[in-house]
Amino acid sequence: MKNLGRFLIVFVLLSVPAFAQDLTLFGGVQFPGKVTLSSTTSGVNQIISDPINVGVFGARFGSGKAWGHEESFAYTPNFLSSSSKSILLHSNLMLQIPAPVIKPYATAGMGPILSWGSGPSDIGSKFAVNYGGGVKIKPAGPVGVRFDGRNYTVFGVQNQKLNMFEVSVGVVLGFGK
Repeated sequence: MKNLGRFLIVFVLLSVPAFAQDLTLFGGVQFPGKVTLSSTTSGVNQIISDPINVGVFGARFGSGKAWGHEESFAYTPNFLSSSSKSILLHSNLMLQIPAPVIKPYATAGMGPILSWGSGPSDIGSKFAVNYGGGVKIKPAGPVGVRFDGRNYTVFGVQNQKLNMFEVSVGVVLGFGK
């Protein structure tokens, strides 16, 4: 199963140039809002009332000039606590100013957040929406830098909504004109 997952990741990353105009490899931090999660494991009640800020990294690829789309694949090795991990899979619409060097953009979309682990931070698979914006800076050639900020709203987390803010920085690799 591990080898299949690695194969799919490599396959997706190698096939990106066929349909995407740019690929961003990014790293950042997620700041979860206030939420109280509890679970009972082996007769012990566990409560998380102040989730931790965690690192996130992944890839975003998209296409379009003024209007376009973007797909995000992100991994969080410590989701809400050190005992859970998560994968974020989101499809977004993107509106950007098609300037030659500095391209500000706004984005909004939706998709699942898949978490696993132990304790109350293992919230399972949940639906989330996100919105945000940022700027892509490509001074010359196909390589640039990207700064991004997004707000995620995750629904149905123990009958609550979880709000998370994410900031990231990444390297943009351009494939299109």
